[in-house]
Amino acid sequence: MRRLLFSLCLAAVTAGSATAGISACSSAASSDRFPAGAEDASHRDGSPVDPADGSAPADGGAVGPQPECTTYCDAVLESCKDGQAQYASKDECLAFCARLPPGKAGDNDGNSVACRQLYAGSPARTDSAKFCGAAGPFGGGGICGERCPIFCELAVGTCAGRTGPDASAPPYGSYADCQTTCLGFAYKDGGVDGGGELATGPTSGNTLNCRLYYLREAVTYGQSCENLGPQSPACE
Repeated sequence: MRRLLFSLCLAAVTAGSATAGISACSSAASSDRFPAGAEDASHRDGSPVDPADGSAPADGGAVGPQPECTTYCDAVLESCKDGQAQYASKDECLAFCARLPPGKAGDNDGNSVACRQLYAGSPARTDSAKFCGAAGPFGGGGICGERCPIFCELAVGTCAGRTGPDASAPPYGSYADCQTTCLGFAYKDGGVDGGGELATGPTSGNTLNCRLYYLREAVTYGQSCENLGPQSPACE
């Protein structure tokens, strides 16, 4: 039933039916994709997350335009603002987008530009609190990708092999090393002190949340790689 409701939600919001979209989205999203944490609102990021419905459109065709970084960034910056803003600037969005797999038009799960672009459109405009996380760089914690794989792919790819007097040692020796370490980091849900993963931080605390913030600086500006590892000077 939830699979059917979620497919109806996407069909409604894509067709521009705001009333039907809100109704279907409310039902499909009743099991919140941004779950509350344990009593201290902190949990390990390795816990299973119920993914978005991955069913294909009823007619077998693609939904929406082909994935493209400028299109995606314009949409997410327009739909997700203020407390739901996913990027500090268009340059930051474009830097992340350039490192993401493109995916296929109509993807509604999996780590890709296409998945984020889909949620950045009508779903985020209809309900930014529920869908902007999926449209953001870290995929909403299981909708458009899982946090630790995304973090490690970007951290290792961005920080490995840096040279020059200001280059720090890579924070991880390999992707596998990063994955093992990342699954041990605490993650705090949005709305909790030191929680969330928005463009404004958090900028401190020994959590994955803090490291995700400094990953933004690494991807966009090529700095702060030293803050991504287990012995992070900023995230302690």
